[in-house]
Amino acid sequence: MSKTTTARRMRTVALTAAATLTVALAGCAADTAPTGGGSGDRALEYGLSAEPTDIKTGVDQGSAAKEVTALVRRGLLQYDADGEPAPALASDYEVSEDGLTYSFTLRPDLAFSNGDPLTSADVKRTFEYFANEENGANYQGEFANVSEIETPDDTTVVLTLAEPQTAFPNVLADPLSAIVPEEPLDESGAPVGAGPFMITDYSKGVSFTLEANPDFYNADAVGLDTIEMTFMPDAQTRVKALTSGQVQFIDYVPASDYETLENADGVTLDTAPGLYGGVLLNLEEGPLAEPTVRQALAYAIDTEALNEVGTLGYGTAGGGLPLSADSPYYDEEQANHFAHDPEKARELLAEAGYEDGFSLDLLTTSQYFGYTERAQVIKSDLEEVGLQVEIVTGDYANLITRGDSGSYDLLISGPPAAMNDPAALSGAFLGGPSFVRSYGIDQDLYADLLKEGAQTPDGPEREAIYHELGEIYLEDVPFITTGQGATAFAYVDSLEGFEMLSGALNYSSLYSFENVQLSE
Repeated sequence: MSKTTTARRMRTVALTAAATLTVALAGCAADTAPTGGGSGDRALEYGLSAEPTDIKTGVDQGSAAKEVTALVRRGLLQYDADGEPAPALASDYEVSEDGLTYSFTLRPDLAFSNGDPLTSADVKRTFEYFANEENGANYQGEFANVSEIETPDDTTVVLTLAEPQTAFPNVLADPLSAIVPEEPLDESGAPVGAGPFMITDYSKGVSFTLEANPDFYNADAVGLDTIEMTFMPDAQTRVKALTSGQVQFIDYVPASDYETLENADGVTLDTAPGLYGGVLLNLEEGPLAEPTVRQALAYAIDTEALNEVGTLGYGTAGGGLPLSADSPYYDEEQANHFAHDPEKARELLAEAGYEDGFSLDLLTTSQYFGYTERAQVIKSDLEEVGLQVEIVTGDYANLITRGDSGSYDLLISGPPAAMNDPAALSGAFLGGPSFVRSYGIDQDLYADLLKEGAQTPDGPEREAIYHELGEIYLEDVPFITTGQGATAFAYVDSLEGFEMLSGALNYSSLYSFENVQLSE
């Protein structure tokens, strides 16, 4: 059967703006064609790449946690099939001419999956939680800019911003901005929300059982009764489970299995440009506290080689600010500034007084393909210019824990971007300790420009702001951007209604599960 038929289609979605890295690779094959349905035509078996534990409200805890959040929670807005903000808990909203006042009307009779009513008071409480810096919310700065939240009745929310935010609807559409009840986790530790599904059983280390939420505002459109979400951290296990018919949907598809899945009977491979990757740095002390040393590392690391081993060439190598080449804010000269140049790296190290080198540890994870492989390239590149590198590996949870606490010198991760707008760059530079942000960034260097960029409408003035930001980045090098990955989901051909989103929105694609169904 041809790759262009329904059974073999491979869709490529164009990326429109900033993003952060994800790609996984491994290999396996199977001879049997998968079939739809689990225990029935409305039951889906789902192979999830990681077990999301202790899901924190509003906090970026990786792709698997975001997938689950998009299934069980909803915010005022969500992303539609085109990646544009669309009504969710709010049936509609209005924005004042000055862009400072957002008035939302909630749908009638909203409820959380635990039975508690969802009113404007829950919106106010959730947004105030996000605004509190101590809670580590991904959009803390954006919600701190909300100067007043009015709730004149149970179904009306009026937000007044202190300063305009061009991408504020995108902030509200992100799964991390979902509205939560006063107790956001149930007794088992599973997240509670107002999405199309609810977790009815959590077998730790094994699976989530999800059932359709009868109180979801669009419950009649939900095409699945149950989702059995089995935790499958091994990529080969996920692919084998799909091709053998054990599951009907998998995330984080290994790039090494793209061709296998394209040619597998009864399987659809859905791909899109992925998230941006990078090498995060602990800037607190030692040689890495010096910008000249960080510039040297950027010249030493071969991003083309990283792209080859990490994405098998499906991604795109690149540096500078983590912005897609399709974005009007992308600067090609800045992106190519740190072209691989070991001799330049050695010169800068000598200039900084480190001609004899120094030792570094490089934190990575063995859970996903691409991480260890990139670590080996980085180690080789840095040792070529006289540095000593020890690779420290473990599971993804270990990477998150050590990354959040700054227990590393170098960390393979990626600057965060949760929306396809350059305002998402704020998360790469500003905020508390996180595994997706270098430890000890001089945030004052970037804060004013990032604020100005977020407030300025699209156009030449905004482009100039992000160009200036990029020039500061090239001098300071708080992290080393390495390129854009590729992301893929795969599923049986009988699954209909899934819509793959691109770039920073990859894992918001799970919003479309409210319309997914398994055909005969």
